[in-house]
Amino acid sequence: MIVQRFLPLLNLAGCLVVAAVLYGQWSKERRLDREIESLQTRLETSRAETAAGILRVQALEGDAAQLKNSIESAAATRESREAATAAALAEQNSQMTALATAAGEQTKIWEEAIAARDAKIGELNTALTATRARLDDAVKNLKAAGAR
Repeated sequence: MIVQRFLPLLNLAGCLVVAAVLYGQWSKERRLDREIESLQTRLETSRAETAAGILRVQALEGDAAQLKNSIESAAATRESREAATAAALAEQNSQMTALATAAGEQTKIWEEAIAARDAKIGELNTALTATRARLDDAVKNLKAAGAR
């Protein structure tokens, strides 16, 4: 008789233990599902940010190429202007032998013009160098952001 009364209680206790284990596993699975969803959302966000970063890097690389071409063009223009100036100075020197007084004054005017032009070229070169440095820093920052 005692066994007949004890067995239902034992069965009830076993059912409660099984129910507790099942509830624990179920809650663990829900928590893991929420964590997986959160990680998937973060992964999608990270992929979108990476794609945007790649687009920005490509745009900046294009800008850098344009800037490089512009610098090369400016250097070529500067060289041609310097060559033209050198030719003009040679002509001016040949005229100096014939017209000593007028040529002396003209030479001073040319030297002032060249100095102003060289100063302007120096300023432009400094500005281009500073712009290039800022562009390089921006590219480095974007690459660093893309690496994250």
